[in-house]
Amino acid sequence: MFRRLALGCIVSLAVLLALEVAGRLVETAIPRIISTSEVSPGWQTPFFQSFLDWHEPDPDLLWRFKAGLDDPLVRTNSQHLIGEEFTKEKPPGVYRILLLGDSSPVGIGLKNRHQAFGELLARDLNITLVDYKSVELINAAVSGYTTEQLKVVLETTGWKYRPDLVIVYAGNNDASISGPLSDEELLHFQKLRGLRRAFSHLALYRLLRSVLTGSKTSLDELDYELKPRVSAERFGNNLAEIANQCRRHNCPLIIVEPPVPRLWPAGLQFKVFQHAGTADGRLIMPEQMRRLLGRNVKYCLDQERLRQLSGQRDVFTDAVYASAYADSMDTDGAILFYSDRLRRDSLDPVAANNLGVSYWEKGRYREADSLLKLARRLSLRRSDGETSMARLTASSPFLYNIGINMMSWSEQDASLADVANAHLDSALQADYFSLRVKRDYLREIERLADREDVFVADLRQTFADNGGEALFIDHCHPTPEGHRLIADYLHRLVLQQIMRP
Repeated sequence: MFRRLALGCIVSLAVLLALEVAGRLVETAIPRIISTSEVSPGWQTPFFQSFLDWHEPDPDLLWRFKAGLDDPLVRTNSQHLIGEEFTKEKPPGVYRILLLGDSSPVGIGLKNRHQAFGELLARDLNITLVDYKSVELINAAVSGYTTEQLKVVLETTGWKYRPDLVIVYAGNNDASISGPLSDEELLHFQKLRGLRRAFSHLALYRLLRSVLTGSKTSLDELDYELKPRVSAERFGNNLAEIANQCRRHNCPLIIVEPPVPRLWPAGLQFKVFQHAGTADGRLIMPEQMRRLLGRNVKYCLDQERLRQLSGQRDVFTDAVYASAYADSMDTDGAILFYSDRLRRDSLDPVAANNLGVSYWEKGRYREADSLLKLARRLSLRRSDGETSMARLTASSPFLYNIGINMMSWSEQDASLADVANAHLDSALQADYFSLRVKRDYLREIERLADREDVFVADLRQTFADNGGEALFIDHCHPTPEGHRLIADYLHRLVLQQIMRP
């Protein structure tokens, strides 16, 4: 019996060894086989894992805040959460709010975290909810998080704190491009990564994986389609799962519809990161994104005008504006140069755009409008092999410039104001290179408003009525006044809808 078993093991090992040798011979005869798990995961994962030394890799969430940070803005406790230490077991008479979100509820752009709306809301409720000993905020927001990560946080750790209310503030990161893999795929490939890495040394494993996953056989055949980190449909499903978790725990849920500015320059935000790399020198941004961000596209950016419109600005905002392409010619010289360039290549969208921006600088808005619209049309025609998502984003700067030119023109003809706003909104919807929530994502939030246990906080009109663009520091982060408006809105919502008699 023992001999038979030993002989079986020897034969099995011999067969596996023969298959491994055969696999290696096959690999030498065909192009290297690539699986989707080997495609560059996009730039935001390595970026946030080292950003400002605040974050660290996490096997379940890609990254998280380090524990014990002591920064004026980001102070974390031993549980990697923003704020001071607290007991995991909720004391009697305490009303706990669990805040899930991205960098806005973290308080990015503020001088300190006590100006953030979560802190303000807890402070206000501590004054008004006299039946409770105290209101406690558990701030589990993390810079760069999408709903893909938030639902995992809630499921794995959130309910351990026994919250009485959950607030979700998300969507700006979901509707942005990081690379060829969605967050769902990134989190999937993160699982069992060590085991896969060990098996990847075996040719037999690589061949079987290729057959089972239907992977393509050469780098040239991979289209590396750029994707939003979370699609609008997936965003809605994630929020529905969060809502279902809250229902199972008999906990009310507030979902915030994030307000965003329209005047943020579309298609420009990530340009400052196009040459960012890892410690070993590898660029973290996909080549398609670097190619589009590297175009010499001029923008209708009037620094003084933007400062008047948008109020407070931070260092990052100024860096983004400074990254916009600016030629060294005076305006008249630029008009001659780009006119000649467009004559040489009548299908060049960048030449048409830059000529249009030069006319805008001269106040010749009608001529600028014609050229900027031509640039938009030419951009949609010239694909340059880009994917549909990349083509959409590639044309967003031209839509933005059309809107800004019309806004300038509307000072002479007020009837153009609505058209200008429509183009600026279109630029926002097409711009997946900045962190601004899109209309399709907001619709997914609104679909949940009919549920009795879900309360939707639509802050867009509140922001429009109280300062608009001046309530944003940058692409999505509110000013201290903006955070105060959010806290006031949520305070009323809690008292009138959630805590009502």
